[in-house]
Parts: sequence; structure tokens; C-alpha cells
Amino acid sequence: MTPEHRYVVAFVAASLGRGRTFTHVHDHDAGLDVPVGGLARPDRVDLVEGGTRARISGAPPDLFHHGSQAHIRLVVEGEAVSGYDHASKQHFSGRLVGSAVQIYDYETGRYHDFHVT
Repeated sequence: MTPEHRYVVAFVAASLGRGRTFTHVHDHDAGLDVPVGGLARPDRVDLVEGGTRARISGAPPDLFHHGSQAHIRLVVEGEAVSGYDHASKQHFSGRLVGSAVQIYDYETGRYHDFHVT
């Protein structure tokens, strides 16, 4: 998964899992704080992320990243996160811990850490 897809997944997962739309996601790998505007609800996601200015929309679990023209399937069940990135053709999984999100990307074979505010 591209870094942009990972931080969008982390942001949307945290927003859905915590029942509120946050305004920023911090990518610990890149040391990058990305502003995100819009809405993330269980029935609809419509966001613009400030890194690439890409729009992300859809009805969960099916999202579309307009910047990369790729579908992302994202399921949040309690603290567990799972899904499939159609761009990389790889699965991902993860977990929510407070405002932290940890995503295991099967393409990179490792965990990636994020924090939302």
C-alpha cells in the first residue's frame, strides 16, 4: 500500500471506530502530520486529505481514493481493522488503541503506526 493509502485507512478507521471525524492523522514512519477535512460516518465517507489533496469517498466498507483511482475495502469491527487495497492487490489488518492506529501492511510485511487528533 502506498503511504497515502495507509494514512487514509488509519484516519478513516479511527474516525469510524471512535464515532467522530478527526482533523489530522500523524504518520510516524514519515514524521508527517496530514490535515483531513470532511466527514467519516458509518454510512458515508467524503474526505479530502491535505497531503495530496485527494478526495476519498464511499459507503463503508467500500471506499474510493480519487487521487490514485483505486478502491479500498475497509472493515472496522470494535478495535479490529481489516481490508484490501485494490491498488497494491494486498490485504491489511490492524487495531485501534485510543487515538493510535496500527496497520499491518501485507505488501511491506510490517506494522505502520499512526495517531489521529
